[in-house]
Parts: sequence; C-alpha cells; structure tokens
Amino acid sequence: MNTHVSVLGNLKIPLCFLPSGNLVYYSNGIVEVMKEEKSILQMCLPISTKEKFFGKFRYLSRLFRLGIRTAEALNESHIVYSKGNMIHEIDLANGSVSKGYYCGEGIRPLKFTVVKDIKGFDDGLYFGGYRSNPNKESVYVYKRVCEDNWEIIYSFPKGAINHVHTIVSDPFRQCLWIFTGDFEESAAIWKVTNNFKNVERIACNNQKFRGCVVFALPEGLLYATDAPFASNHLYLMNTDTYCIIDLKEIDGSCIYGCQWKDNFVFSSTVEPDGRYGGRLTTLFGRKRGAGIKDEYVHMYCGNVKNGFREIYKEKKDRLPYASFQFGVFKFPYGVNNTGSLYFQPIATQKNDLKLLKYYTK
Repeated sequence: MNTHVSVLGNLKIPLCFLPSGNLVYYSNGIVEVMKEEKSILQMCLPISTKEKFFGKFRYLSRLFRLGIRTAEALNESHIVYSKGNMIHEIDLANGSVSKGYYCGEGIRPLKFTVVKDIKGFDDGLYFGGYRSNPNKESVYVYKRVCEDNWEIIYSFPKGAINHVHTIVSDPFRQCLWIFTGDFEESAAIWKVTNNFKNVERIACNNQKFRGCVVFALPEGLLYATDAPFASNHLYLMNTDTYCIIDLKEIDGSCIYGCQWKDNFVFSSTVEPDGRYGGRLTTLFGRKRGAGIKDEYVHMYCGNVKNGFREIYKEKKDRLPYASFQFGVFKFPYGVNNTGSLYFQPIATQKNDLKLLKYYTK
C-alpha cells in the first residue's frame, strides 16, 4: 500500500467537519466548504486591517497569530469559532456572522467540546479557559446558552491550575473528564459528574497526566502527553483503577490530534522547555525542551488494538519557537470519516501553512 501527500492550497486553516462529512477551512477572511475536494460554498468574514494586509504573508500571519484558532460545527449550517479573545458564530445558510462573545483578556478555548446524552449534564457546547496564567488565577468552564451568550458553569479556584487543556465527553462512563496544565499539581486529570456539582482530581503532579489530545474509548482514556521537558507517550488510562498503560513513546509533546475513522492521529510538537528564561530567550530562543527529541514534527496513527506507528514527518523551520510559533500539524475538529487525512503543517520548512491531504493507494 503506497501513501501520498498532496497540497490542496496555501494559507488554508482546516477548521472542522460538518455532519455531512464536508470539510470547512479558512483563508484570510474567507470561510469555504469543500465536498470531495471541490468548493461548494464560500462566505466572507469581517477581518481587521492587520489581517487583511498581513494575513497574506505566512511569516507575518504566524507572528501576529492571525486567523481562526479553533472551531466546532453545531449542525450542517452553524459553526462556532474562536478568533483572538472572541467567540463568533457563522450561519452558512444565510451568510451571517454574529457580533461575538468576549472571553476576557488573554482567554480563549484551546478547543470546544460537544456534550450530548451524558447522564446528569445539559447537552451543549463547552470549553475551558486557556491562557498563560502563571499566577494561577481562577479559571472558568463555560457553556453555550445561545448565540453569543455563554455562562460560567464551574470555577477552578485560585491556585489550582494554570489553564484547561481539554474537556472530554465520555459516553462509556457517563461523565466528563478535564485535563489541565501545566506544572506541579496543575498538571492533572479531573473527573466531573452531576452537572459539575462533583469535580474530583483523580491524578496530578506528574507530567504524564498533562495532556491536550484525549479520546474516551470503551477500554479507557487514550491520550498523548504534552510535556516539553519530559519524555512523551501515548497512554491508555484504566478509568476504574486509574492505572496507565504505556502504548508508545513519541518524539515530542502533543497539542493536536484527531480521530480518522477507526484510528487516532497525534502530532508531536517542536517547542522550548517552557519553564525558564528571560523575555528575550523566550521570544527568540531555539533551544528545544528536553522532551523534544529532534527538529521534526511527527505524525502517529493507529488504535489500541493494532498499535501506533509514525506515518509522516516534516522538519521545523529555523525561526524562533515562541515568536513564530511551535512546529505542529493542525487538524480539523470533529471525526474524519473520509478516505483522506487533512492537516496543516505550521512552522515547517517544506509545507508551512499549506493545507495537505494524506491518503493511501
């Protein structure tokens, strides 16, 4: 079986899959829906003057963190997305964009989570606050009420965590899980029941509990660690005993991943340590964290039954990690049931900010 990677376009951010399986992507103020790799719908979003001019240049786009950061489809025509510190909603049917909800200074979702048919919880869209937060100020969990209206449904108290990495809806255990970061006891896994009335920290104070990409499976929680200064692994946690099985060591920390049919995909990251250094070192340094084995972004694919293997990699470019972004592969959100794996390399030498398709023949 031969594998192939082809380029579908430049400066195209994969956002999410619609329930129909059509892919939605974004490029410099344009949202586009693609069916079988043919454009079937385009609509314009309002963008800033900065993005209008700088968003056409990949290095400046990376420097200024332009574009949409994360998105989730509510249905075939309605998409929620995060841009800067605002959350907006798109209605593809009438071409409208909402005024938006302001999350707060420096606050944004790393990803959204759809909760549906979990006993004791209201169906809806949720996210946890993500920001630098070195002083561990209170961090909130939000639930969508309606367009541009979000309510705080839980508050992590001051001193508990730096931020929320992900919220996981678990239909097999009928609960939610929250993974938080980044250091000491903030690197933790929390079990949530009874509509956030019970929030229990079940594991903490070790980088093996620091994760961003997590999947709830019948066998337990499958996740990759996000530890720039410690070794990184794909783990399976038994949700009864909280014992962890080491499935595979990987070449770096993991921020992005996706489900592709019956397989799960994880992208390693090229990034610095994240704990030490002055402002100049942070902005312009190129020293990898101890947990980052080489200068390549690696992609792993597989499942618990058959194991995982590396299927693709690209080398990080020479620009500084923090100011011009980490080296990663970014995927559209939602389950990908198509025959191709879509992703965007960021800060790589070969295909920086291009939309790629990985497929087999």
